[in-house]
Amino acid sequence: MEWTALAATVVGAVIGVGSTLVTDRVSWRRDTRERGRETLRTVAAQFLEALTEARDAMSDASRSEHLPVAERARLARASTSAQGVHAKQYQLELLATPEVAESARDASYRLLLYRDAVVAGHLRDDPECTQARRAFREARQKLMTAMRSSLAPR
Repeated sequence: MEWTALAATVVGAVIGVGSTLVTDRVSWRRDTRERGRETLRTVAAQFLEALTEARDAMSDASRSEHLPVAERARLARASTSAQGVHAKQYQLELLATPEVAESARDASYRLLLYRDAVVAGHLRDDPECTQARRAFREARQKLMTAMRSSLAPR
């Protein structure tokens, strides 16, 4: 056998194995990135759900004029812990971009200001409650915009 044929066979094998390894690596990277994006999407949705459920509970408490102030305050305080808002925020912050993490912190803070307005005895249509609720809604909208941007395929 001639040495050029042997060399050509070896070079062909190296090229074949090399291209297979490169293709597998690119595929692995793409799959890892997609799994990461899907995990982030799930955690983000869970956090938004917790924010919304807690906000709804606070809103219900602020509408319950027939309840004593202390009972409305108790319901409002319990809303964030019952929905696990802070735990889900921390999970999101571990996975999210800095912009999303900052927006998540702001939305949580605005939710707590809304809670504090209800705890202070304000009813849903009182200016303090309305202002806090609107500030939360704006912060949540900013968070959702940051999430969409972060989750967009690249």
